Amino acid sequence: MTMMLSASDSTVRVEVLGEELRRLRDACGLTLAEVVSRIGISESYLSRMEKGKRVPSPEDVSALLVVYGVKGDQRLELLTLAKRSNQPGFWQRDTSAETRFATLKLLESRATSLVSFEPLIVPGLLQTMPYARSMVEQVCMVTEPKEIDNWVIGRVHRQGVLRKIDAPQLTAILAESALRNFVGGREVMRDQLRYLTEITKRANVTLRIVPTMIGGHPGLLGSFLRMRFADRPNVVFFENQTSSLFLEEHSDTAAYDQAINQLLDLAISEADSVRLVTEMAATLE
Repeated sequence: MTMMLSASDSTVRVEVLGEELRRLRDACGLTLAEVVSRIGISESYLSRMEKGKRVPSPEDVSALLVVYGVKGDQRLELLTLAKRSNQPGFWQRDTSAETRFATLKLLESRATSLVSFEPLIVPGLLQTMPYARSMVEQVCMVTEPKEIDNWVIGRVHRQGVLRKIDAPQLTAILAESALRNFVGGREVMRDQLRYLTEITKRANVTLRIVPTMIGGHPGLLGSFLRMRFADRPNVVFFENQTSSLFLEEHSDTAAYDQAINQLLDLAISEADSVRLVTEMAATLE
């Protein structure tokens, strides 16, 4: 049995599954028409499935995986995802950094607006490559060269979403302390601060700083990223060294809407935020 999705029904699991099925089809060099002719479903149905607009049945997913030659653990993982695809919320664990970044990048590419809060570091969407590499090596404590490269590439490739034609609006809220943690040393941090002042010249990027002396605020509980979409409910994203968490229930995401409003009320203006970053960069000359 398949299910047509309304805007309120779409889930991260459905979108992740659809994107992976599209990737597998492309890897096999097959068109939509060639695939549907083999398993007896409509082309429009498969297209909507790949775009995350349909909840596919496990039976249809199983048939597609046979066509794509997917076996073993990967097949089991995708079938499990299909069985749970209409469940809101997604904890992505026991997967590579590359896989986790791909999920986040997919959702960011479909968002209309992004609001991030970081209490201690510059957000990934605004990191320079040297800063990102220092983050991975010094903060995330990744030691394998290939894994370090995967993390850095994943972080930097995400930033392409800010340059596309229909780019989302990004509001990056940072605690002032994030500007004073010299990740990578003075030179790396100086260049990172300079980059922040440059990137905010883009019409779709806004920077707001929450002063250290402001006292208690909701951001002290940790970093998060809220994504808004034109055709589905908000998603709030968190990450740590080994996993990613996506919240979709309104009762969860609404709390972060409130936190964002409070943080913006406490933050200094956009102009003052850019001025502060510029002054801090100058002290590192």
